[in-house]
Amino acid sequence: MFFKQFVLILVLILFATFNLPPKAIAAEQPTAIFHAFNQKYNDVEKFVCTLAEQGYSHIQISPAQKSNSGNEWWKRYQPFDYSVIEGLGSESDLKKLTDKAHSCNVQVIADVVFNHMANLDGNDGIEDISKFPNLSPSDFNTKSTRNPIDKPCNINYNDGNRITEVNCWLGGLPDLKFTDNVKTIQKAHLKKLLDLGIDGFRFDAAKHMPTEVVKEYIDYIDRESQGKTWNYLEVIEDSDTKAEDYNWIAAVEDFVLYNSMKNAFTFGGDLRSLPAIDINDQRSVTFGRNHDTIRELNAQAINPFNDATDSYLATAYILARQDGTPLIFNDDNLNSPYINFGVKFRQIMIQRGEEGRNVKENILKVTNSPTVLIMERGAEGLFVENKGMAKFDIPVLDLTLSNLEGCYRELRNNFTVVVENRNGKKYITKWGTWDRGGMNVVGRDALYFIREPFTLCQ
Repeated sequence: MFFKQFVLILVLILFATFNLPPKAIAAEQPTAIFHAFNQKYNDVEKFVCTLAEQGYSHIQISPAQKSNSGNEWWKRYQPFDYSVIEGLGSESDLKKLTDKAHSCNVQVIADVVFNHMANLDGNDGIEDISKFPNLSPSDFNTKSTRNPIDKPCNINYNDGNRITEVNCWLGGLPDLKFTDNVKTIQKAHLKKLLDLGIDGFRFDAAKHMPTEVVKEYIDYIDRESQGKTWNYLEVIEDSDTKAEDYNWIAAVEDFVLYNSMKNAFTFGGDLRSLPAIDINDQRSVTFGRNHDTIRELNAQAINPFNDATDSYLATAYILARQDGTPLIFNDDNLNSPYINFGVKFRQIMIQRGEEGRNVKENILKVTNSPTVLIMERGAEGLFVENKGMAKFDIPVLDLTLSNLEGCYRELRNNFTVVVENRNGKKYITKWGTWDRGGMNVVGRDALYFIREPFTLCQ
């Protein structure tokens, strides 16, 4: 009798163990995502492990499906055939990339475009959809069921509802209706990418898709991956659409924070306005710029920076923050002197937080300057940036009300500073050398310090 009860209990335990819901194996939030924008997969394969050494946990590739022909980056966002991987590499190229990335503990996020198909002839009003495999007029939002199909309406972003955002065409891009046929085709694309080793997805133009469809796709991905993917959505806010309309489904891109940073980091802006009001979601994907905000890439760029180096300083700030999921544009990681060190700083702060150390973000009100920002990460890290042209140089800096104390090493320049308690007050008593205290930061620069054993500073 006892043996039968034991066997029954064991069976129940095993059943419960192997039938856990997908969320029981939730994917970890990325440390930072490298956006391999419009880069061929076999090129990314060559440097992906270098990104791992810099601290990146994820890379994001541009859309993989066969697209509108041509080399322009925006044609990658005009799908032609979801059943074919073509444009930036073949299925074999993509599998080699994911295998190499996984070998150095980097995960791969794929951009997917499901809202619309390609504008093949350049005409904004009609489209011959007989060229698209396995699709018919009933799979599109159109005025009629004949072919070529007709554009049914124009989007109105200020009419108090989201009907036109969901049902009208984006310019001349024929808008898909999410019939059973369309869902079957697109889910097959997701499954193909998962089978090739993809670890997460970005949904392009998600705000132009019905929320219930986006939720259905995310649920499908969770089931197929056993909850191991990390996904996010492009939701560009307007008068009719808010991040909260979609961030209950998955993380969204934080255009609210971006716009606030644009004001603060542009010439004449005031860093004392930070931390900016954002969408109040610690998962939100933050960025100093992305392919939607760069004027050189997009004639309709969204609130672009006039000076790229201003956006680099904004990126430095998001990497220093505790919350958010930084997305780093590929050129910026190469062209900025400090962004890759910000990624390493973020990786170290996350690791120390997991060890139970205090890494809470706090902007210190120790200077009254519109161009200088000083942030502590508990006692474990210090971030300083000076967006002004002039050097910020003060001989004495009182940090009594901060958590900082001890020895700190700057990651890029490898010099040390010391914060010491003297007669009940804390000051920076060493900045590089014991000959001076206070703070000395050249213009247009960002510095990341991590706490080290005091012996390093002696």
